Amino acid sequence: MDGYVETLIAGIEHDTLRRIVALWNRKRAGRAAPLRSDFDPSEMVFALGDLSLFDVENDPRRFWCRLDGSRQVELFGVDCTGKYLDACFPPDYYALAHKSFSDAVDNGRPGYYQRQIPYAGRVIRYEAAILPLSRDGRAIDMLMIALTPHWS
Repeated sequence: MDGYVETLIAGIEHDTLRRIVALWNRKRAGRAAPLRSDFDPSEMVFALGDLSLFDVENDPRRFWCRLDGSRQVELFGVDCTGKYLDACFPPDYYALAHKSFSDAVDNGRPGYYQRQIPYAGRVIRYEAAILPLSRDGRAIDMLMIALTPHWS
């Protein structure tokens, strides 16, 4: 997966995302995904407002937000902390997010997206990295979402 991650990092526009994906890759330490416990928030001060953490539930697949980054809240106008993703967003955007999150869980590797979408009566632009995490070193049961708004 190292070649995949290196190619991914090379294509990322925003420095914060490049740095967080590189950190995720270092924390993997040869594993498919790093553990949540591998991360210390003090290592990620540069990105804290851009990060969200979601627990992955299966059967049915749902995503519960442990923490929603402040810049993500500002961009979307909703704080998902303590809520399921499907309760936070309209069906069209939820379907897009659910597919992107599920791809990272199912493939066990990071996803990267540049998007410009109509949302809540305006067009928003952002790029996002969806980074799989594991509590036991095997199953992907958490996602770290790094999302950087583009205020153009």
